[in-house]
Amino acid sequence: MREANNRCYLMKFFPWRLLSHLSLLGVLAVVSSVFGAEAGAGNPANAAVAPAGPPSATSLLTPERQKELFDALDLNGPRMEKVKEAVAKGDYATADHAWADYLRKRTSVPWLFHERAADGSQVSVDYRHPQRNPDFKNQSADDAAGGKVIGGLVQVTYTWPDNNINWFYNATGSTPPYNNEWQWQLCRMMFWNDMASAYRATGDEKYALAWANQLRSFVGKAPVPSQLANYPNSAWRSIESGIRMQGSWPNAFFSFLPSPSISDEDLAIYTLSCLDHGRYLRAFPTHGNFVTMEMNGLYVDGSVFPEFKEAKEWRTFAANKLFAQQQVQFLPDGAQFELSTGYQNVAVDNVAGLARTAKMMGHVDELPAGYIPHMEKAYAYSLDLMSPDRSLPRFNDSWGLDIRKVMKQALEFFPDRTDFQWVASDGKTGAMPDSTSHASLWSGYIAMRSSWDHDANYGAFRVGPIGAGHCQQDKLDFVMWCYGTEVLFSSGGGSYEQSKWRAYATDTFSHNCVLVDSKPQRQQTKDPQKNVSTEPIDARWQTTPQYDFAAGVYNAGYGKQDDQIATQTRRILFVKPDLFVVADTMKPNDAAEHTYQARWQLMSKESRQDSTTNEVVTTAPGQPNLAVVPLSTQGLEVRSASGQEEPELLGWNVRKDKVPEYVPATTVLHTKKGTGVQQFLTLFIPLKAGDPEPIKKVEVKNETSALVTLADGRTLTITADPDAAGDIEVVETLSGGAPGRLVKSK
Repeated sequence: MREANNRCYLMKFFPWRLLSHLSLLGVLAVVSSVFGAEAGAGNPANAAVAPAGPPSATSLLTPERQKELFDALDLNGPRMEKVKEAVAKGDYATADHAWADYLRKRTSVPWLFHERAADGSQVSVDYRHPQRNPDFKNQSADDAAGGKVIGGLVQVTYTWPDNNINWFYNATGSTPPYNNEWQWQLCRMMFWNDMASAYRATGDEKYALAWANQLRSFVGKAPVPSQLANYPNSAWRSIESGIRMQGSWPNAFFSFLPSPSISDEDLAIYTLSCLDHGRYLRAFPTHGNFVTMEMNGLYVDGSVFPEFKEAKEWRTFAANKLFAQQQVQFLPDGAQFELSTGYQNVAVDNVAGLARTAKMMGHVDELPAGYIPHMEKAYAYSLDLMSPDRSLPRFNDSWGLDIRKVMKQALEFFPDRTDFQWVASDGKTGAMPDSTSHASLWSGYIAMRSSWDHDANYGAFRVGPIGAGHCQQDKLDFVMWCYGTEVLFSSGGGSYEQSKWRAYATDTFSHNCVLVDSKPQRQQTKDPQKNVSTEPIDARWQTTPQYDFAAGVYNAGYGKQDDQIATQTRRILFVKPDLFVVADTMKPNDAAEHTYQARWQLMSKESRQDSTTNEVVTTAPGQPNLAVVPLSTQGLEVRSASGQEEPELLGWNVRKDKVPEYVPATTVLHTKKGTGVQQFLTLFIPLKAGDPEPIKKVEVKNETSALVTLADGRTLTITADPDAAGDIEVVETLSGGAPGRLVKSK
């Protein structure tokens, strides 16, 4: 099952272009590495022990490498005379000193840091004028200076006391579950940012010395490969290479450039590795969100070192490549084609990052016409989908985001967007968006809101395709925020590890979907482009001040891609501001008996089930809660589970790169079996903190209609047309008998 569940993720990272350069044995070796159960855990490169001390400068600056460096530089530029003279004599040692002196005195290349001022505000500070702060403390910086580091976002630490880091080591090999990301992200050197900020604040040379040692260890132990190296145990996966060049490396370089602990040879080594990075990124651009990181890094590299003869061509190539990718990757509704709410903003950040670098370096004229305007829809898409807590629902591989920060970044480019201002300022300035609910019908994400307030009720419904990458098997998934709090959830897939948790979190089992005969959805993943819309999705959508209505269809396989057991149609009616009705129609493609199970994933681990109505209500203390009320109860079995591991995982929130990663939640299961069409009709009632259980009685009229008596005396007559193409109606009667809301979708 793990192979099937992770196929979409692995297809993204497998180096398909590399196959043309490998022998049969090489192909088998790479395939084995990618698909092995614990790739790298027993690899000799995974040994933690390395010889004491980093490589010497002499061993790294061989005559051949020195010649390569100085051949790559334009020695006819201003103030390069001493470098040129030394190179002409073949005196590379003197050339190193002259080049280092040039870099230390250079004023033509700006680099800004965003520091926190004494009043708490953010200020931009040029690297030549660091802001000292005697009260500065950063434990991560101190740990990193002592060789104790974390492999990126995977919260496992490892220590190399001499700072001679083994960049191929994976600490999760001895602390399962095994996660390729630990070693990959180790090579992002994000801890260099910590050491750099600590040095700027304190001037303590221990940080500069540690950086020089770690730089030498990387350059000496992990030479640039001659081909694309996007596979496990690689120090040169293309996104790490791009991420290094756009952030941690230049941040460290400019921070430590004034340090007396950084030798001239260290600066030559750094420059030479940046040359390697530029040529590598230029030679092997990939696709998807990967290429956005690669090209952003390439552009920064060519901006930090305009002295490279290739620098301008790198910048031009990167800018044109990302402009072309904007038009390929971003759909007309602004969604990035992987349809991950997390990677949406990874891609946007990198597209914008290139433009931001061009502005800082004075190269805006290098950007293709339309480069910046094309980003507007991508930013607006995140606003359209934003949840009440100013995050996004976690569809496909994703994680929590603060859309207020995203909108602040958007305002750099689109200062006249008053709705961006409104979100960025948390409602203090600007103007609230015009429409409350929104359907993005190229990506297939629909947001239903009672208002734009922080305590709004909100539902997000997925009616579109699986996406071009980071995909999950969860079409027709539905999530909810109740009075501003996420209650009915999708986890976002968890961390990229090899475990039962990852398999569960990416599959239908952990989503708010329907299983057929205990089998999950199985949409094809071999051809990513087939999982991207080429026209607006033919989904029903209506929005009015009184209600929102949407409907979508799943008609692909269950268990196996070609096993189309049944077709599911899900209809959702949101009666504003506080009632959601979900009707699921399951139409089999044969005359056999089938078992259908609708699953509802509740964030709270505390819940209570009423033995009469089978209503399940979350009971999180001091928090908004949710009542899940089944209305089509004939032959229906209802049960719930929290924190269950056997015989299957149930009731878990699998969080990405968090500690703890696996948090008990609640899974509610609605199960029925039979021949012919089967119906589920479910009422969801958001509850404010402290509200009592809302249901007094449920009287089932037929398979798709029920009379619900609420504890406050109101009644709700809820009817779904048995025809999946039909409508849903809610008739409310107030406690005194007066008519309340009457809503029928059209």
